[in-house]
Amino acid sequence: MKTVIAGILATLLTTSQAALLITDHVDIAYRYVPASDTWQTYFVHGGDFNEPDLETPLDHAALPARDRLTTAPINPGDREVRNSIAAFHLIGAPEGAPIWTFPQSNRGYTLPGLRGAHPTGTLLSYANFDPRINGLNRRWQAVELLGVEYSGEATDSPHFSLYTTSSFGVPTFWMSTVDGINANDRYYMPEKSHSHMNWSFTGLGIYRITLRGSAFRASDSQPISSELHIVTFAVGTLATWRATHFSGPDIVNPVIGVPMADPDGDGLINLLEYAFHLNPNLPDAVPMVAATGLSGLPRVALENVNGEDRLAMEFIRRKASSNPQITYTPQFISNLAANDWSTAGTTTVTDVPGTNWERVKIIDSHAIGSMTRRFGRVKITLQSTINY
Repeated sequence: MKTVIAGILATLLTTSQAALLITDHVDIAYRYVPASDTWQTYFVHGGDFNEPDLETPLDHAALPARDRLTTAPINPGDREVRNSIAAFHLIGAPEGAPIWTFPQSNRGYTLPGLRGAHPTGTLLSYANFDPRINGLNRRWQAVELLGVEYSGEATDSPHFSLYTTSSFGVPTFWMSTVDGINANDRYYMPEKSHSHMNWSFTGLGIYRITLRGSAFRASDSQPISSELHIVTFAVGTLATWRATHFSGPDIVNPVIGVPMADPDGDGLINLLEYAFHLNPNLPDAVPMVAATGLSGLPRVALENVNGEDRLAMEFIRRKASSNPQITYTPQFISNLAANDWSTAGTTTVTDVPGTNWERVKIIDSHAIGSMTRRFGRVKITLQSTINY
């Protein structure tokens, strides 16, 4: 659990490349080009389901998951509860624990799959005796798991798994970090194919999944492998915000894309930019506009209440229903040296319709009276564990 305090400093500007969030059908495509002996790996999305018409470099996009239950009656999301079937232990979460899954079948949001885009006849046809394939003779391409980099607040070791389920709900695991990463962590698909599977994660945060394509070349039966490539998954509200503003390796760079970094140099770490609807790539550390502001630092001013002057503090806040992984605690104090901040006050909350935001105004419970000083602040606490 981390706590930070809103403040204002003016400094220099640095920027990072924002990422495209792909929130519909998307495939990680592989194409081996025999003429140049090279592989091309990229996202394909948009257009027709079977023939998407957009190609995006893997480092320019991220795949987000929503931190809401798949069974929620309103705005269902991608969070599930790990079931009691023993075979699902390879997901890496205990029975009843929350997991986040990019699904095998369409739920109307991010639907990642794999696609072999090689010219017909490029790959060697052979009988594959991996028990998950059952000796089928095809022009096989493998997608191998080489590594997983995690950036987030999960206190337990977060895990990634890739599996398919039969019509009877029986899982076949192709990749799982529960038992480490080894030669069994691979998915097989035929040349010129397009398939979907479940991509499952056990904690909120950013996952950078390192993959590699491999096959045998039809012309000479030689093994061929792509370069290593990384696919970014953003699980939850905070991770999705990070992926909105940072892409590629920047998103996990300790001086750019992590919650405690300050890439724009305006004195506000990313966590505060996130909390108060600011842009981490622009020096925009200014107070919000009273009564109508949609972004900005907390505004503190004197207000006369029943003939007495009191501090009034107003700030923009993410709604708890969006599971933002942070809490907001407005506080007041007269003597900074005493460090005895008080949360007492009268609070008014105003909804910002159609958004995940609300405005909060709190009137200090203490009148200024004869006090020579009175201070207000909003404490932001980053949660490592959320009780759903």
